[in-house]
Amino acid sequence: MKEKHKKRNIYIDIMKGLLITLVVIGHLPYFEYDSRTLILIYSFHMHAFLIIGGILSHIDENTKLSTILYKRTTGTLIPYFVFYLITFIIVPTTTEQKINAIPVVLKGIGIPPDHALNLPLWFLTFYFVAMTVFELIQFISYKITKIIVNSKKVKTNIHLYKPILEILIAFVFIAINMRISFIYARIYKLPRLPYNIEIAGYCLGFIFLGNILSKIVPVIINKKGSIILYTFTIIAIIIIAKTWYEYSMWNGRIDLNARDYKNAFYMYVDAILGFIFFSSISYIIYIISAFAKKQLDNLNNNLFNGISCFIYTLLELPTRLFSYLGKNSIYILAYHIPSVYYSNRFIIPYLPISIREILSHNSLISILIMSFFGIAFSLLMSILHKVVSKIFFMR
Repeated sequence: MKEKHKKRNIYIDIMKGLLITLVVIGHLPYFEYDSRTLILIYSFHMHAFLIIGGILSHIDENTKLSTILYKRTTGTLIPYFVFYLITFIIVPTTTEQKINAIPVVLKGIGIPPDHALNLPLWFLTFYFVAMTVFELIQFISYKITKIIVNSKKVKTNIHLYKPILEILIAFVFIAINMRISFIYARIYKLPRLPYNIEIAGYCLGFIFLGNILSKIVPVIINKKGSIILYTFTIIAIIIIAKTWYEYSMWNGRIDLNARDYKNAFYMYVDAILGFIFFSSISYIIYIISAFAKKQLDNLNNNLFNGISCFIYTLLELPTRLFSYLGKNSIYILAYHIPSVYYSNRFIIPYLPISIREILSHNSLISILIMSFFGIAFSLLMSILHKVVSKIFFMR
């Protein structure tokens, strides 16, 4: 979620924008359950949000426990209940369906689908638990490390290894959580826990990876490279994309919500490879946009520069579009399913027959149009949220 007084990372917003677009596409009724498109999307899209969560998690030794709980509750858990309350209002269902949905909503799980009303919202409780547990583990690792460093029984130069010690302690706690969660969900296949606790526990590794990347990647990116290095990087990305595709097809469709990881180890491999590929795409979009913006700032007013201005503006559009979607990704997650009802009820019946025929079949045009409807309605709802918030909470 957006934090006050902190400058947003456009590159991260582009990634979130691309990912939430894939979420919308993945929920369109055009694909078979085990189609190649869904296998690829589901292999990494939810996991990538966890990696990004780890990148954006900034817990240090001075962070208070109350700060962690407040941030996660107000940033994810409260929106979950607000979105479901609005879902009950805007989605036309019978009283019986709403009553059946209440236990599912309170438990914070996403099944059964016919009782959930707005199935994608399961991710918010899952994300809440995963991020809260991870940051609590960080909090504990800092406390334990501080005790060890300040102990008189250890060597005085132990403080030099303090960052490594913090990471190792956190890793141990995360590994234990992952193992317990895996045994509970996959080996013994015990009942679903509230708020998807067992699923979140097994996915802590993604957040941990993101947190490690947040410390390493900026150092790498800021280093100047040569043409040869960039060439090898592009080749590596192509190899990663091919490997990701092959492993995803081999492992099959992943469904975190259903605790269906297939081969759990390869799930991690697929998700990481998919994240690397799409984060690279996001970075390319970001670099092109930065170049275009720099050129626009240097242009003078004349006819030739007017044409150049148009071209550079077009190059900037993907960044503007996906970064905006990334900023509003939580609203798109919450409202793209209700948008299907309103699109089918109030928009599609009034379109020309030729367009309705196109929308009834799986095609690139139908996917683009229905994705647009889903995202557009969600963005309208985001504007409404912000207006109401500004009126009632004066912020």
